Formats: sequence, structure tokens, C-alpha cells
Amino acid sequence: MGSLSPANVEFCLDVFKEMNNNNVGDNIFFSPLSLLYALSMILLGARGNSADQVQKVLHFNHIVESLKPEFKDSLQCSQAGRIHSELSALFSQINQPDSNYILSIANRLYGKKTMAFHEGKSVIVEMMYQTGTFKLAFIKEPKMQVLELPYVNNKLNMIILLPEGTTNLEQVEKQLNVRTFHQWTSSSNMIEREVEVHLPRFKVEIKYELNSLLKSLGMTDIFNKVKADLSGMSPAKGLYLSKVVHKSYLDVSEEGTEAAAAAGDSITVKRLPIRARFVADRPFLFFIRHIHSSMILFCGKLASP
Repeated sequence: MGSLSPANVEFCLDVFKEMNNNNVGDNIFFSPLSLLYALSMILLGARGNSADQVQKVLHFNHIVESLKPEFKDSLQCSQAGRIHSELSALFSQINQPDSNYILSIANRLYGKKTMAFHEGKSVIVEMMYQTGTFKLAFIKEPKMQVLELPYVNNKLNMIILLPEGTTNLEQVEKQLNVRTFHQWTSSSNMIEREVEVHLPRFKVEIKYELNSLLKSLGMTDIFNKVKADLSGMSPAKGLYLSKVVHKSYLDVSEEGTEAAAAAGDSITVKRLPIRARFVADRPFLFFIRHIHSSMILFCGKLASP
């Protein structure tokens, strides 16, 4: 399952950047894990160039390249099947019987709004407040705070990237990639300290049609009636993917956001205030991650609560 995590992060950031380009100023929320799972179902039946494009967009091609020579020579279905099995095992791991949460993902295969953003607009929002010991990083370039809020017995966490000072969210987005994401959230940057957290109460429910986005990432043949090769799924001619629809929902409130304070002595860093302040009163990025597997379950941008 370790091989899935890099693919998950790379695909997540690819999709986020495409959505961000097409939905300027809008809230963004989606589940990269759900999309990986749904599109891996297509991969099971895809062949030839269609399969190559799907693997590349999902960053599964790196997984295939890492296979032993005897596996590389096997059928594409076997390779896709191995990835699909890993995803199934991952869901079993995430949804442990003793978990205080349930991850619900509904994927199905069915056979036969954009507004300009104006970066100085103010709105009145209801803020939640909590003081506790959390992991917090101060990034110098671009200047921002990175906060980790643990959930349900430290099995999930929410990571928030919050611009500071004159830095705006667009500057953070421009520098966001797999390398910087891992760097900003690394243990060398994230230090446990007492933090006064102010977070808006918000709810997002967004539905996307992703045909254009996936085509722009390189998955083109699968949507073309002539070029699509889904012969691993059906012997019928002219079978192709007509539409990819993705819907996700998140409700962050005092009841739904449990933050656990870490045990032990408080860590005081020289020349830093005893209690740091994290006030999310401007647009920010957030990621909900399964800690053990490092898989990003949800990714979003809160532009307006």
C-alpha cells in the first residue's frame, strides 16, 4: 500500500490545480481517493493506449514500472488487478471496526459555474475556538502557517495551509507540488506547541463533471468512441466512457471536528510566544489524511464559508 500513497498525492495535486484553474474564486472540495478508486475500475477493463493514458494520469505507471520483470510482461489486467486489490485492502484498513468514523465511498459504472473572484471581499462567519497542543509549522516562503488537527484517536488528521501577512492563497497554490507539500508538512517543520485555534464553521457540498479535467491531464482516448479500448470489459465495439461525475460533502463543526490534545509537557520554543495563534480568517487550503497510510482522503479550498 506504500506504493499507492505517492500516486494518491500526485493525482490529488494534479486535480486540485486543474479545478483551481477552472473554478477561480470558488470553494473546491473532492476526494482524490474516491476518484482513484473509481477510475481504477475503468483501468481494469482498459487496454492498449487507453490503459496507458489512465495509468499515467493516475500515476499508476510508476507502480507498474517498479514491478519485477516477470510481472511487467504479464497482462495489463493483472497489473490493474494488483492495484485494485491494494485499494480494497486500503479501505479495509481505513474502516477498522474500532474506528470512530466511517468512510463512505459510492462508486458505480453505468452502461448504456464559474464566478470571477474579487482577492479583498469580507464576509461575517461563525468561528469555532479551541486551545490545545497541536503540530504547527511557520513557513517563511511563502509565508504561512501549517496546522495539523488530529481526529478520532489520531487515525485521521486535517492539515490546513493558511497564508500569513501579505501572502495570498494564490502564492501558496503556485508553489504547491508533491515536494513542497511533503516539505511543509514534514516532522522537521511541524512542532507540537500550545495553539489557540480559530476556525470557521463551514459546510461544502460540490458536484463536478470531470471529463474536461481528465482530458486535460492526458486521459483522452477513453472518452473517444473510436479510440477507446475497453476490450477487457466487453467484446462490444464502440464502448467508451461518456461521463465522470464526482460529488463530495464535508461538514466541519464543533460536534464533527474532534481535536485531541497531545499528552506530555508543553514544548516552549525560544523567542516564540508560549501560545501560538492560528486564526483562519482568510481563504485556506485543507487536506484530510489517513495517518497510517498517508493517503489523502479529501482535498479542498475554502474561499468563502
